[in-house]
Amino acid sequence: MREYIRFSKHKSVNTVIGTLLDILSYALTTLFCILLLNIYVFHNVYVQGDSMLPRLQDKDRLLVNALDWTPSCGDIVIINADRAGLLDENGTPYQTEGLHKVIVKRVIAVAGQTLDMDFEHGYVYRNGSLLDEPYTNTKTNAPVIDAAFTYPITIPEGYIYVMGDNREVSKDSRYADVGLVPLSEVEGCVIARTQPLQKFGRVN
Repeated sequence: MREYIRFSKHKSVNTVIGTLLDILSYALTTLFCILLLNIYVFHNVYVQGDSMLPRLQDKDRLLVNALDWTPSCGDIVIINADRAGLLDENGTPYQTEGLHKVIVKRVIAVAGQTLDMDFEHGYVYRNGSLLDEPYTNTKTNAPVIDAAFTYPITIPEGYIYVMGDNREVSKDSRYADVGLVPLSEVEGCVIARTQPLQKFGRVN
């Protein structure tokens, strides 16, 4: 009887150890998957500055989809603005030095679309149609210095045109050190705001 009891206790200990090892294995696998998702699929970024008011505020935390995707007008994107795209006298794009910082902006036009600006009245036209922009904080003003383009312009393949929602303070595609954004510089599309918690949810 004593030997049976000792064997049962020994078997019970092995079962507990096995269960703990299984739990540890599952936990490490889950952690590894989360790490891969954070590296290759989803990024967390902080907003810096007021260029996206009123939709986004300084220090808002955003969840970003970093998978391959096709930018669409209205998307809010994260840009690694190391290179700026400009147009020569023939309308051919070339790249120059950018801001060398990460910025968050809204896609206004994509390849093949023609963009025009009425800076006197603050209006933006895409393919001849006046844009309805309820997300903007101010009307679209002309850059005081360092303007990137004279309008209208047609967006070339491989580029997008972006602006901030708070147009009076936003450094965006209107300026030569941002210009047309190469698709290679776009890190992803904003999915949702995760902080502050009271504003948690999708951003559009």
